[in-house]
Amino acid sequence: MKDLFSFKKASQELDRFIKNKIYSYSEMRNFDLGSSGSNYVSYLSPAITRRILTEQYVVNRVLKFFPFNKVEKFIQEICWRTYWKGYLEHRPKIWREFLGDLDSLGYQRNSEKYEKAVLGLTGIECYDNWVNELKDKNYLHNHTRMWFASIWIYTLHLPWQLGAELFLEHLHDADPASNTLSWRWVAGIHTQNKQYIASPENINKFTRGKYYPHGQLKQQVRQVSTWKDYEIIDLDLESYQPKKLVKCVLIHENNLSLQNIPKFDYMFIQKRSLESIKRSKNVHQFINNALENFRNVLSKQDSGKIIPFDFDNFNEVKKYMTLNNINTIYTPYPSIGFVKDKFKEIESIEGINFRFFLPDWDILFWPHAKKGFFKLKKQIKSITSELDGM
Repeated sequence: MKDLFSFKKASQELDRFIKNKIYSYSEMRNFDLGSSGSNYVSYLSPAITRRILTEQYVVNRVLKFFPFNKVEKFIQEICWRTYWKGYLEHRPKIWREFLGDLDSLGYQRNSEKYEKAVLGLTGIECYDNWVNELKDKNYLHNHTRMWFASIWIYTLHLPWQLGAELFLEHLHDADPASNTLSWRWVAGIHTQNKQYIASPENINKFTRGKYYPHGQLKQQVRQVSTWKDYEIIDLDLESYQPKKLVKCVLIHENNLSLQNIPKFDYMFIQKRSLESIKRSKNVHQFINNALENFRNVLSKQDSGKIIPFDFDNFNEVKKYMTLNNINTIYTPYPSIGFVKDKFKEIESIEGINFRFFLPDWDILFWPHAKKGFFKLKKQIKSITSELDGM
């Protein structure tokens, strides 16, 4: 698993994937053959999560070499992450409930079965190896994540929320929307009456015999929570249109794209990964490397004054704003999750006026993420064509 914390490295890896593997992606994407060299996935998700590579850049690059119908499945998978984000934006209560559940379920972290599950000591070979892979490589194949979550919920009988927390702690590509909603889908509370039960036969097939947990997985469906319909919040996406020129812009760990940055007089750039978020040392280091790389690249460009800042000492930013007559900070919208919660906290305590902006990709796709993925899926070709002309 390569450390894709810079645009240069990530874009080179994208080009290698396009050249060597994308032609087999649709057929081979569900196989986890145990090593990055053998699998036919892009491994770009850590860079896409932080928008080191934007979704639009990846799709435009792919379409430069292949017609849409030849790479449609890959583009759809890119759009799944967009769908999850848009879906959660329309239902913010899901995130608030998830955080509340983590607080109320805290006592279960002291149980013996939880400890065995997070240490990889369950006796289920495939699962235990995946736990070690998660911690050592900070990545799991998407199909493996589904198997992992199913075993966690239906065989080990652990709360899905604590499994989702474990992924958020260790995955380089951990995204609050994709992660939370995917775990809810496996648990049967995202899509009504639909749960995902991992079968030994499926694992055997898609690992090509590496793992076959025959007799070790529970196959019976159990209701882990009650499905409910959430109120859909309308989004005023027009107000998130980016500006071309601002006095002050702030860059944070959730959006490290060098695209769509307005011209500025002052730029605050986050110094280091948010320490208040429960993350492994490796994940903190990946984010720190990405932030440092962004600062280094921007410092070589002809731009305004760059000021590193610490989220946990935002009073220094406020002092700088006062000295330089800065009234408003423009910043990429962080999407629902820990970073957005930090912005809310700062707004409340410090009284800072933040103005968020979004890329055209989100503005065009999110209105189609109110219900199931199929509605958004039908719009992919037309929206990507429209964006290609922008």
